[in-house]
Amino acid sequence: MDPRVVTTLKLALFAMVGLFLFSFTSKHYRRYTKKEALATEMRTLVSDPSFYRCPTTENAHTVLLRGITVIDRAKSLGLEPSAFFDKVFRRDKKSEKPINDEFEEYPTREKLARDTMLRAYQHAEQMGLLTRVEYRDYLDKGTVPDVIPQPKVSNIIDPALSPGMEKIVPNLELRLPSKVEAPPSDLEIAAAKSLASDLYSARVIEHDAEARIAEYYDKVKQKPQP
Repeated sequence: MDPRVVTTLKLALFAMVGLFLFSFTSKHYRRYTKKEALATEMRTLVSDPSFYRCPTTENAHTVLLRGITVIDRAKSLGLEPSAFFDKVFRRDKKSEKPINDEFEEYPTREKLARDTMLRAYQHAEQMGLLTRVEYRDYLDKGTVPDVIPQPKVSNIIDPALSPGMEKIVPNLELRLPSKVEAPPSDLEIAAAKSLASDLYSARVIEHDAEARIAEYYDKVKQKPQP
């Protein structure tokens, strides 16, 4: 074979390999940057002071619902929710140093952020709110999709026990509407008391508020059920 033809073929082969490697590297780099952008977005949502003291109830709902779509987009890139939060809090790195002084001084705040957003995502998934693009668009805008039955954003701890509790994102969760107003179940009581303890540990509420909440739910639990 003509040496010039051999050289041309080799060059063509090298070019094809180079193009493949460039395409492969570019694709993975784009996925990497998208993952990092989503981690930054979630980090902003959960580290902002408004995560614990939103200006309005509507703002708190928006933070919760937007967080669901951030987790869902991360999952579409191959990051499972728990692994995604390891990236959010940089636990996927060799260093175990928290992302800022807030989470170093109050580690319970990281737990609250993880628990709140993962619970919201799991509930949205179970309720079918992530099955359609338009549903996800609603959530991203801070609105519950118009489905039947339509879930609602509810409070874990009754806001009547501590003013402003409805503006604390960790106190929110998605629930299906109930036709009958029933007293809180044992699981709901345990969740409310555990949350109050975590909020106190995170210095979001005072000890008096935690004690008042715990005392209320202890009394509720002791009441005979109809």
